[in-house]
Amino acid sequence: MKKLLIVIALLSIYGCGTTAKFVYPANVNDIKHITDTPFKQSKVAIVPFKEKRGDENDSSTYWLYLIPLMPYGYGKYERPDAARMFNTISEFEFSVSEDLAKASVYSLKESGLFQDVFFTFGGEKDKANYLLEGEVLSTNYEGKVWTYGLSVYGALPWFFGLPAGTSTNELDLVLKLTNLQTNQVIWKKQYKKEMSITQGLYYKYGHDVRGYSYLMQNIMNEAINDMQKVMH
Repeated sequence: MKKLLIVIALLSIYGCGTTAKFVYPANVNDIKHITDTPFKQSKVAIVPFKEKRGDENDSSTYWLYLIPLMPYGYGKYERPDAARMFNTISEFEFSVSEDLAKASVYSLKESGLFQDVFFTFGGEKDKANYLLEGEVLSTNYEGKVWTYGLSVYGALPWFFGLPAGTSTNELDLVLKLTNLQTNQVIWKKQYKKEMSITQGLYYKYGHDVRGYSYLMQNIMNEAINDMQKVMH
C-alpha cells in the first residue's frame, strides 16, 4: 500500500504523459470584430514572427518538493515548447513563430479591418499592400507544485481538494505594420501580458499553458483597435 501511494503521488504530480497544444482562438466569442465589410480595401501579408526569446529552461527545481518540509517544487522556462516537465502536463506543442503569426491572421480576418489577410513565408508579399511582422520577446512559464512538506506523499492532499499548484504564462511581443508601397513603418507597438491560475485535481488540471492562447487573443484585440486608429 505504501508503494502504491508513492506511485499515485508521483504520477499525479507530473501529468501522466499528457500533451497540451496551442489552440487558437481561446474563445471565439471574444474575438474583436469591427465591421462585416472591409474597413480598409487592402491586403495584409503576415510572415513567421521572429524568435527573440531567451533559452534558459530549469526543471531541476521541481524536485525540491522531495525535501521533507519543503512546501513546493517549481520550474521556470523561457521556452516552454522545449520543456518536458510541468505541473500537470508533460509536453507543450507550440511552434511559436508560426502559431502566433497564424493566430494574428485569424484575428485580423475576423476583425474586418482589411479586405484580405494571409500567412506567407515571404514569397507572396508582393500580393499585399501591407506587411505585419512580429518579434516574440518572451513566452516565460513558471510552474509551482504544492506538496505541503509531505515529500513523496505531497499529492495526497490534492485528492481532498487542496490546490495542486499554480501556473503563470507570460507573452511579450512586438507587432509592426509596414506599407509595402512606400516601405514605411506606419505602426509599431509592444504588448506584454501575464496570466496565472491555481490548479487542483478537480479544477483547471491540465491548463498549465492554456493561457498563451488567451494572452494572444487579448493582444490581438488591442492591436486591432490600435491599427484602426492609424488606418485612413
